Amino acid sequence: MDLTKANKLKIQSNRREIFELETQINSNKAQVYATRAVIEQNYTSIMRNYSSTFLGNHNLTTQNTDNLFRNRVAILTNMEVEGEVEINFRESMTNEANLDFLEMQATVNELVLEINNRMSEINSLMIETNKMIMNANQASVDFNSKNLAINKRFLNGEFHPSKATSIANKQRADKNQKRCGTIRDIANKNAKKLKSLDKKAKKNSMQVLLNAADISKRRGLISDNQKGIMENQEEVARMISSKIKRKG
Repeated sequence: MDLTKANKLKIQSNRREIFELETQINSNKAQVYATRAVIEQNYTSIMRNYSSTFLGNHNLTTQNTDNLFRNRVAILTNMEVEGEVEINFRESMTNEANLDFLEMQATVNELVLEINNRMSEINSLMIETNKMIMNANQASVDFNSKNLAINKRFLNGEFHPSKATSIANKQRADKNQKRCGTIRDIANKNAKKLKSLDKKAKKNSMQVLLNAADISKRRGLISDNQKGIMENQEEVARMISSKIKRKG
């Protein structure tokens, strides 16, 4: 078989391989963006949960804690006592209450500090992610610029069939065949990663929904606490009024 016929067969084989590659890569592309849509939706839902649980529930329950402590201090301050033993009881209970709430606040501060640290790490990761996108965009710009120049060389006649040789065609066909294998490996690895990522994204979606339900349920418990604290405040107010009347 002469070189020209051999080149023709290899070129036809490469064309089929390229068609199959195009099918696989386009399929990967569709799945990439479908998975990205799920991930973006998860991100939006996570941020909504974050707002609800931190800016909402956390602030509400912190205010409940402050109000509860205020009630406790008012109860102890207005408690009528006689003698050193009763005074020591009131003062030691006041100290205990202060320690309870200070311990709680210190624990909350520790938690918020860890949350802040994680948010800072997430920000750093997002900065690196943005850099990756920027670099990818630059790579696309460079690729387009390079191929725009190649198009001009075709139009200028620099690359013309009349200048072709069988040896150059063989070299190009051999190179294309190797590139098909390399690109196939990349596409296969991408397909494997996509399968794992899609599974993770769907698992995250379920967890986000469960978290949202839990946040909503906890909001109800916080509201119940708030009602109890308000009732407690009314009792404390009556206690103070009663003490004032007795003194009067």
